[in-house]
This record gives sequence, C-alpha cells and structure tokens, in this order.
Amino acid sequence: MPLRLLLFILATAVVAPASARQFRIAASDLLADFITEPLQISGEEHSIEFRVDNIGSLPALERLRSDEIDLAIIAVPNNTDLPREEFRVFPFAYDVAVIAVNQSNPINEISLASLGGIFGANEESNYTTWGDLGLSGWGSRSIKTLAGQNDKSISLELFKFSVLRGGQMKTTVASVKDSELEGSLVSDAASIAILPRVPKSKEVKSLMISSEVDGPAFSPTEDNVHYGDYPIRLAFYVVYKERDEARAQKALRVLLNDDLAAALRGNNLVALPDTVRRKLTMDLDLGD
Repeated sequence: MPLRLLLFILATAVVAPASARQFRIAASDLLADFITEPLQISGEEHSIEFRVDNIGSLPALERLRSDEIDLAIIAVPNNTDLPREEFRVFPFAYDVAVIAVNQSNPINEISLASLGGIFGANEESNYTTWGDLGLSGWGSRSIKTLAGQNDKSISLELFKFSVLRGGQMKTTVASVKDSELEGSLVSDAASIAILPRVPKSKEVKSLMISSEVDGPAFSPTEDNVHYGDYPIRLAFYVVYKERDEARAQKALRVLLNDDLAAALRGNNLVALPDTVRRKLTMDLDLGD
C-alpha cells in the first residue's frame, strides 16, 4: 500500500470519531457566556465536544434552519409564539427583574400598573408618595426609585418591556450599581428598586407582583417564574429539528444537569425547578 494512502486512512480514522462527537450550539448572547464552560466540562464526561457560538436568537434560528448548527438556545419574550410546528422545543432558563423594598415597608405586593405609575414617565398614573398607594402611616413619605446598573444584566430592559411596554423611565429614577442596591434599600426605608435577582439581605424583601390590578400576586420563585405566574420574565428555550432527536437528546441531558443549573443561578438567571428538570430528564430516558 502506498505510504500516502496509508497516512490518509490513518488520519481519517482519527478525525472521524472526533467530528462525530462534536455538537454545535448557537446560544442567545444573553446567556451563552454563562453556560459555555460548564457545558464543555460536562460534555467531556459524556464524550461530547460542545462548540458554542454566542449570537442573537433570530440569527441562531436561521443557522438552525440552514443546518449550520445542531441546536439553538433562544430568548422568547412573553406573549410570543414558539416555533413548535417547525422545531422540537424545551424550556431551559429564565431572566427576571425583581422589585424589592426595605423589610420595614408594609407593602408586600404590587401590580404591574402600579409599578408603571412609580417608575414610568408616560403612564396613566403617577405615584410619588407611598400614600398614593394607600400605605397607612406612610402617606407623606416620598418614593425613592432605584434601578440596578449592571452591563451583564438586562433587568432594566426587561422591566421596561414588561411594565412600561417599552416606554421611558422617570428622570428621577436613580441608577445604582447592583452591588450597592441592597445597601441603599437598607439605608432608606422609603426606597424601591429594580434588581436582577432575589435580594440576599434579610433586611430587604422582594415584592409579589400581579399582572392585573385586582389579580393574584406572585413572588419570583423558580416555580412561579417557570409556570408564568411571575410576570416580569424572559424565557429561554432549547430548539432543534425533530430529525436530530437522538443526538439532541444526549445534549439536552447535559443542558438539564445540576452543573448547568448552578451556572445559571450563579449568574442571576433562573434555572428550571429541580422537579421539572428531573421530569424532563426522566422523559428523555424513557424515550430511549
């Protein structure tokens, strides 16, 4: 056998298996950086080489349609249709905006409309004191509005989209570094803030939020966020072509594991509730 042909055969034997194990993902640039490293580490344990591209959701879908990738993770705003007729779709994670106040503040829940009146510049209502919201004993206290400043978070944009319908914030809303927000709430009992996460301080509490003025209010727990009861959220979904079911399910098992969930939580994102992840993984195992 000619030496050149022998070298070609050997090279093919080495390259082909590695290529077969590679799995191409295009993930929303809102979370790609947070999951790439843990995904690659977990992939090694399952003999999968993950290649993750950080791009927008619409370009990711186009690349999936043109077979340039095997799976996409896309951001889907509330009241937006999912491409279920075209792809297989699974929930993956969520981003939220949390509204928090000082623990001593008697308010525990608030509606989206009231939040608009507090923070919005062009809303029907304009609330400037806690008395405007009917808080007994707090009638003369002015509402001090705060918004978290973090280049890696979209909580403000999410708040504007969900609460203000894309409108503008009042010029009186103070921009504060995320790392200093809870301290500001602790030092000023009359303040209210938009945070990218549930507060950690026991002296600060997150408010339950209702979509309707007289409707039920929900706190930003993983269950309430996942089932759509907490209204200020942005959902991320895993999508892939049905013909790629077998390969995609192997990747999906990794995406649903504890390490990926911990990475999401560690970067102010909301992972699927553990019971939901376990159920989805069990369904994948039963489908084999």
